[in-house]
Amino acid sequence: MTTVWIYVHTNKEVGDRDHLKVFGNPDAADEWFKDNDPEGVAFGYEVLGDETRPRSYCPACGALIDMRDLSQILAHVHDT
Repeated sequence: MTTVWIYVHTNKEVGDRDHLKVFGNPDAADEWFKDNDPEGVAFGYEVLGDETRPRSYCPACGALIDMRDLSQILAHVHDT
């Protein structure tokens, strides 16, 4: 099970880029709170449909590639 930590900035409008902050772990949330909202709280939520897969971002274009799928790796080639 994967958990994300979500903070809701109630003074922002829904859809505003700063309305929600999503953190991958509580340490990341704590670090952000130190500089941005020392009184803030993030709540943990389970990620639904989580299929833990080894994925990586392509350093050339930023595409997310499933590292277990050889066809994705081979098809994602950049000419340098």
